[in-house]
Amino acid sequence: MNHTNHKVLLWSASLLWAVTFGCRERVEPETPDYVKHGWELMAEQDYSGAIPHFEEGTVLDIEYADAWNGLGWAYAKLDSAEASAENFVTGAGLGDSTVVGTEILAGLAFSKLALGEFVVAVDSGKAALSREKFWEFEHDATLNYLHLRLTIATGFFGVGEFDSSLVWVKLIDGTYNNTLTTLSERYDLAVKLEDLRENL
Repeated sequence: MNHTNHKVLLWSASLLWAVTFGCRERVEPETPDYVKHGWELMAEQDYSGAIPHFEEGTVLDIEYADAWNGLGWAYAKLDSAEASAENFVTGAGLGDSTVVGTEILAGLAFSKLALGEFVVAVDSGKAALSREKFWEFEHDATLNYLHLRLTIATGFFGVGEFDSSLVWVKLIDGTYNNTLTTLSERYDLAVKLEDLRENL
């Protein structure tokens, strides 16, 4: 091959590369990309870092339920119950019927309990379990239906419905016995709830 043919071949190859790759439009990340990366950061326990990615997801698509779901859980991990609840409320309002919607209801139950809003905590927890009886958080298998049962039991205790609280406690520990006929037995129920909270 002479020098001229070699230059032509190189020029043709360069032109082919430019046409194939150089003229492509820049592909912008879509909502699921931001949300997926947010969950990846959550798995690395970078909760603060995950928040902007979930927020970008809501900006790109305000009705993308998993973006609100991610925000709710990220703020929950940062012990910001109010911000967590606000995002779960928004997500719940979208009416998502998938596993994401169930996670939103579960998160709403936990955050409302932390805020002392016991009725909403009970209702949200029961709604989540009505969808998935043996619910397990997709992003953290250590969090499951037993924690929701405990949330409901605690919520009932918080509004003074001790009999209902006991029913839900016994769904967690069937060996627990308490007639609730005395103040000391109500106190014992409170102790049991605390014990479950620490050891579940």
